Amino acid sequence: MEQMPKYLSNSCELLTTKCVLKELEKLGSPVFGALHILKSYEILHCPHTPEKSVESCFLYLARKSIKEGKQKLMFATNDSNLKEKLRTIPGISNLFIGYNTIILEDISEASLKKEENISSDLKRLQDLKKQVLGDDKKINHRKRKPKGPNPLSCLKKKPKVDTSGGDSDKTKKTRRKKKIANSTQSK
Repeated sequence: MEQMPKYLSNSCELLTTKCVLKELEKLGSPVFGALHILKSYEILHCPHTPEKSVESCFLYLARKSIKEGKQKLMFATNDSNLKEKLRTIPGISNLFIGYNTIILEDISEASLKKEENISSDLKRLQDLKKQVLGDDKKINHRKRKPKGPNPLSCLKKKPKVDTSGGDSDKTKKTRRKKKIANSTQSK
């Protein structure tokens, strides 16, 4: 049973009740190994005096855990009658041993119906809230604009050369004339 936290992927406590221990003591030597293992577990308080059957004790604890909502319980049993009765209580999980391994049963019909009722109640509450408060709080999402290319990865544009024949935009180049010295004039 050291493998249970690994199997459930969470920490868990293994508990038993005094009703279970008393019933195993009555059965005697065929279940001595199970009795020895269960005595090492912590005993969960059940108010039954004298002790009741395991079935009635488990059903009492299942209903109590649902009403209080503090402690989540899973029940491990191979008794098919007890498993069927536990399936009628919503929110209770069942474990049993089959094919030499621990098997977690599927979610019961009662649990699925309760979940469906809760989700429909939540939807109804949201609809009422919209009616009372109105739909004024609509969120306007800004549309994303198309983005251009990365400016660092683009080549710079080269200036266009004006191939037209007109010199209207260009300024005329002025040539400087060299002054010739008087020596050429005297000849």
